[in-house]
Amino acid sequence: MGLLGVAYVAALALRSVGWGPASEGWFSTVVDGWLGMLTVWAPAAVCWLAVHRVGRRRPEVLLAAGAVTSFAVGDTYYLLMTIGGGSVPFPSPADVGYLLVYPLLLAAVTVTVSGRARGLAPSVWLDCAVGSLGAAAVLAVVLEPVLDSATASPMSLATAVALAPPAFDLVLVSAIAGTAALRGVRMGSRWALLVCGLLAFTAADVVYGLEVTAGTYVLGTPLDAGWAIGLALMAMWVDGVAQRGQTATRAARPATRAAALAVSSVATIAGLGVLIGGTQVPVSRLAVTLAGVTLMAAAVRSELAVRLLARMADQRLLTATTDELTGLPNRRALYAEANTRLAEPRNSRQALLMLDLDKFKEVNDSLGHRAGDQLLVQVGTRLRENLRDGDLLARLGGDEFAVMLDDAGQAEAVNAAARLCAAVDEPFLVDGISLRTGVSIGIALFPDDDLDLSGLLRKADIAMYRAKTLSTGHHVYCIADDPDDAARLLMVDSLRIAMTGDQLVVPCQPTIQPVTSEVHSLEALIH
Repeated sequence: MGLLGVAYVAALALRSVGWGPASEGWFSTVVDGWLGMLTVWAPAAVCWLAVHRVGRRRPEVLLAAGAVTSFAVGDTYYLLMTIGGGSVPFPSPADVGYLLVYPLLLAAVTVTVSGRARGLAPSVWLDCAVGSLGAAAVLAVVLEPVLDSATASPMSLATAVALAPPAFDLVLVSAIAGTAALRGVRMGSRWALLVCGLLAFTAADVVYGLEVTAGTYVLGTPLDAGWAIGLALMAMWVDGVAQRGQTATRAARPATRAAALAVSSVATIAGLGVLIGGTQVPVSRLAVTLAGVTLMAAAVRSELAVRLLARMADQRLLTATTDELTGLPNRRALYAEANTRLAEPRNSRQALLMLDLDKFKEVNDSLGHRAGDQLLVQVGTRLRENLRDGDLLARLGGDEFAVMLDDAGQAEAVNAAARLCAAVDEPFLVDGISLRTGVSIGIALFPDDDLDLSGLLRKADIAMYRAKTLSTGHHVYCIADDPDDAARLLMVDSLRIAMTGDQLVVPCQPTIQPVTSEVHSLEALIH
């Protein structure tokens, strides 16, 4: 197929430059007749061999094979009628073969795309629509002389046949541009062959229509190679699809968001260009309509993109401030909300409760982390049910929770802590097992204990460990609970300096047995 195509293109090129034998009658018979027919039938043979390999499993292969064969049949009829100098009526059986190519190719593209584009988002289909409409608007401008010539005469069968190729070309180019915008769709590693084949076929149609309109078309020019090249590329795609049907190959990369955006942007600019150009030069009503619809679709796509970005931003913010396991606010949300509350002048009283489950590690060790996660979810639900609407409950991590009580002093905080302790003391059902746990709660008050959240968290944490040590359930922070951290750190630093500076003195004193005078132990003092 490749050698035939090269030979055919070379022969047409030689004729176009006036090579000697190209002017002979026998040369035209060989090139336009036998070589031309072989060039269009070779792709058809490749397609039907592919159909034989895959059978009915790939309907797009059968449809593409039918399209290539239909063109070959129509072209063969046309060549046989014109080789001997005869004329072909219009329309003729050749036109039937030519026209059947378009619906069959469109069906092949549709089947290929629909089998891979299920479940795509509306924004993707809008990208597809913008790309299709923009390409159609530009092609409508290019095809305006052809369309005007076809519609100049009263509507008849001949007029309909003349209008069909440019109309189908509009649809084909629209389908190709729209498919290029379908990001996330794997079209196969040889999809580019079909796209290039369709573009070559359409380009040949457009040039042919313009030349026929101008009365300059001549059989046997390099233009005729456009259809042959398009058919060859389509056949190569069909062969590739059939090969993938038999053996597994590496999946093609899906179209990227950047590629889809590029197609949509170029199509939008093209539609705008057609409208602006229409103010300077006459442009067909079809082109203006298509360009206007392109811009409308692009506007809808932009509005959808803005809403999607806003929704994604809200979702990202919600995810950043929400605990994934329990659905409660997390530490970040606690800091944001609590700092806002503490900064408001009207909030003169606030209480911070730090909660830590008792014996939670035993649940994880004995029943596994899945059971521990279920217990945490149930604990979060029960704590939320026993708080007021204005109170803030957050999970800090692990088995630690925090509660910010709005407008609460010591008495209200102690009552709330007792209520939460009682709620957590009730058994939990985890994987069919009744579990009992408890909670230790530390309480810090604003503004009595501290003026910022970090200080309140530290002191509530101290009070919580005091409650755990005393097994009292809850404990209100007081100054006596605060360990002398500064003195302890100073001692640790002094010992480090003394050890590294060889400043320690260790006198030893033996202990002697009075009766036997034996040394049985040794006492050492350090200073």
